[in-house]
Amino acid sequence: MNEIQLSDLSLGRHIAEGSQGRIIELADHPGTVAKLYRTRELGLVDGRALAELVRIRGFVESEGLLVDHFAAWPHTVVLDGLRTAGFLMQRIHEPFLAGFGPATSLAELGLLVDAGDVASPGVYERVLLMRALAAVMDALHRQGLVLGDLSPRNIAWSVSPVPRVMLLDCDGIRPAGEDGVLPPADTRGWEDPSNVGHPPTADSDRFKLALTIARVLTGDRNAAPGMRPDLTFAGQAGILVGPLTRLMDQAAGPPGLRPTASQWATVLDVRTPWAGAAPAMRSRGPSPSGEILRPFRRQSR
Repeated sequence: MNEIQLSDLSLGRHIAEGSQGRIIELADHPGTVAKLYRTRELGLVDGRALAELVRIRGFVESEGLLVDHFAAWPHTVVLDGLRTAGFLMQRIHEPFLAGFGPATSLAELGLLVDAGDVASPGVYERVLLMRALAAVMDALHRQGLVLGDLSPRNIAWSVSPVPRVMLLDCDGIRPAGEDGVLPPADTRGWEDPSNVGHPPTADSDRFKLALTIARVLTGDRNAAPGMRPDLTFAGQAGILVGPLTRLMDQAAGPPGLRPTASQWATVLDVRTPWAGAAPAMRSRGPSPSGEILRPFRRQSR
């Protein structure tokens, strides 16, 4: 297993602070950063769960792309003696950064909901960004994993050279039905109301995906499947309105009947900008609700 002692790291400057820990660059490896958990989190960290994420990283892929193309996945466990202190992961560079005057920061998904000082992509790019997110989530589900805390701060995006996403805080990902690295978290306002206080599931992921699609495509931070979000796109992409509305209505239904990530990816798979004709769709085959095709299981130790 890949692991390293904290005392062996050459830590550089702090580049980000979060509720769980600090992100620190490695002075001698500029393409790698460490996430070190805060003191109050250390007693809650499940070292075996983190080691399992590191173990399976080489098996995680989406549409033929290795995990580093779409996720800042843990690749090395950081130990402080015998205690799990954090992990190493790739550093996120351009094009997943956005400019704020002289400074830059991660282009988080929230920028597509709450317009700020960053040039906002148009409807076509937003549709393809959501298709990219749905494809990644479908890949995780097919591999027996759940994302959990899908929120505007946990996903970065880029439209260069093509619309694509990068998953952040990947230590929240876990094999379905198993404990995660830390107790499950839900970003306020982005929860599945039917699953509050319970471990994440593929079905709660599906609700949060629908919630994210509704908010990114409308730009409305309060949009939700059960509120019939306005998906008319101001006259653009009219061919998508019917299919998206039907999936959104289905997502507002009871657990177990929500659209899969594969269904969203298929509907959102538009190959050319709007030209008044039906967009080309690519079928990904069936992915029945609740089906997990290649589950990972934690190895006994």
